Amino acid sequence: MATASSKLSISIPILLFIVLSTLYQSSSAPLSSSSAHRNSTAAARKTNQIPSCNEFVSRSQCSHNPKCRWCHSDALDDMCFTKTEAWRLPQQVFVCDS
Repeated sequence: MATASSKLSISIPILLFIVLSTLYQSSSAPLSSSSAHRNSTAAARKTNQIPSCNEFVSRSQCSHNPKCRWCHSDALDDMCFTKTEAWRLPQQVFVCDS
């Protein structure tokens, strides 16, 4: 005959398994329609934005954005930075367009 402690030691892992499997299933459930709409709206907004300065790979692309500055370096690759970043760069290493 099984004792109360052996029944308890068997039922705790089973109960734990049921709870964890329920939590896993609820976390992998598909997005609700409002969440899906919110995500698609955010993605649409992101594609309409002007790319950030560090995404420009040429001087001409960088100079077309008034918020960006093209910076030249003899030691490192030439790059496009935001105005603030360009201002903070060491003048011994980078020379930036105004």
